[in-house]
Amino acid sequence: MYQAPEPIGAPAAAADDPETNDNHFDSWIQPDTPACGPSTATPAEITRLVVEAAQRHNVDAGFAVAVVTAESRLDRLRNSPKGARGPMQLMPATAERFGVTDICDPEQNIDGGVRYLRALTDEFRNPLLVAAAYNAGEGRVREHGGIPPFKETIGYVAEVLNIQMGLEGRGATASEPRDVADEQRSGPVRGVITSRERRQWVGGVMHF
Repeated sequence: MYQAPEPIGAPAAAADDPETNDNHFDSWIQPDTPACGPSTATPAEITRLVVEAAQRHNVDAGFAVAVVTAESRLDRLRNSPKGARGPMQLMPATAERFGVTDICDPEQNIDGGVRYLRALTDEFRNPLLVAAAYNAGEGRVREHGGIPPFKETIGYVAEVLNIQMGLEGRGATASEPRDVADEQRSGPVRGVITSRERRQWVGGVMHF
């Protein structure tokens, strides 16, 4: 009898995170970013908007839905204390980069987030690296030649994969809240997908 695989979980320990990062980490804290009010869209509407944006920008729809679910639970968690906003949890600088004029508008926010996924896909070609870059920033993925060895980022990549595979909730870490600033990170460098040469990314196997 076929038995579904157990979900991937985050490692028990990971390397110390750097003091700065490109996307969700502390260097991007913008506490003065105005908070978004309650979502005007239902989870079903958010899913529809994500699928439509994914089709427009040639992004895998299942992957995009997994990202928006991991980021905001389909726009139920709209405001991060770091300043990220909306269903795709865009930082103001990322929203500006992709032409989002109203970061709290679900349709604009999703279009910007999916366009960001498209840009990351064009660069990294590997969905695991794309998820890592969405969480930690392109610079950290380039710096480490693969998935940065941060507990936050490795757990995030695992969560996105679990959601896309329909395994969310079966592991201990799948639904744990994520807050980089509050986590203690220690231990050896683990969980890195390395590259043979610059910009030649290797999918390989993730070891947690």
